[in-house]
Amino acid sequence: MGKIQKKQLILWLSGVLYALSLCGCSRWFHYDSGPATCRVVESIDIYYENGPLQFHRVYTASDKMQSLLNYLRLINPYGTPVENPETAEGSTFRIIMNYANGCQKTYLQKSDRFLLVEGQPWRNIDSKQAQELSRIVGVIESDLLE
Repeated sequence: MGKIQKKQLILWLSGVLYALSLCGCSRWFHYDSGPATCRVVESIDIYYENGPLQFHRVYTASDKMQSLLNYLRLINPYGTPVENPETAEGSTFRIIMNYANGCQKTYLQKSDRFLLVEGQPWRNIDSKQAQELSRIVGVIESDLLE
């Protein structure tokens, strides 16, 4: 392989990795990531509910969104739940990714044990990893005051 071909390959791979980092879906590669035009995350809405305790956070600052995108990349869903996640007790996080062109993608985390990615079946998740979302949301202030 000549020098020019190697440079072209490196540039092409760099472009692919950059595109994956923008969509925040490198870890979700095995899932349908939605329409190809949903690439640049503009904001992230998080809705939380645990009995009477409820809140809504909106993140638009890139550093705050990056923390949430990193979380979604690192969580590792596996297997099909034996228990019905719909009826499981505990907290519920609804994460809505809002893209620059208006499309959205929704993640639902239930009881720190289950994850539903829009258009996919429920999956199990490690509860210790899942608790990281509570920590992130507890530390990072919302960009929208309600």
